[in-house]
Amino acid sequence: MNDINVIRSKLAEKGAYNVSNKQLITDWLAHDCKEQFQFGLTLMPKKVFSGYVKGKKYDRHLYKQELEAASNGFVHKLNGLVYKKAYARYNKKLAVVMTIEGERSYKDLHAHFALSKPSAMNYMEFGKLVREAIERSGDFCTSDPNFKLDSSRFNEQYRYKLDITDDGWLYYITKELDKHNLHNLFLP
Repeated sequence: MNDINVIRSKLAEKGAYNVSNKQLITDWLAHDCKEQFQFGLTLMPKKVFSGYVKGKKYDRHLYKQELEAASNGFVHKLNGLVYKKAYARYNKKLAVVMTIEGERSYKDLHAHFALSKPSAMNYMEFGKLVREAIERSGDFCTSDPNFKLDSSRFNEQYRYKLDITDDGWLYYITKELDKHNLHNLFLP
């Protein structure tokens, strides 16, 4: 049984789909599953064409359903790049926890991921595959087109962030989950 199915079965055992179990699920992910997730990733979606008003082009942010589909597409591409034909033939997948943030707050919608890295792959190689999957998906920004080079803001030129996680990452990505509804938590 692969890692993601183990996570899904444990979520069901812990009562993930029962009312007011947000803290139980968050604690379980952060304490019992933290060794499975070595990387944290934040992705900002591209804006999509909305229309013309008085001859000027207007773009809009993605809706939640569009961001969910784009994020699942990214995970699909990443699995394909990491496991190649084993992903299609044997359904071999990375363990992934995904949340969509910004729906209840006044922030732009974006996706947070906790990702596992195959043990046979080094960190640099995995980082390159993540960037390639972002570029191939076409739904997420890799760099900020309005960025102006300034040595103090060098990190801000990128519109995605991939880091090695610590204990707090799973708490952080689940901070906007509703205590009665876990509709923004996904296990693709």
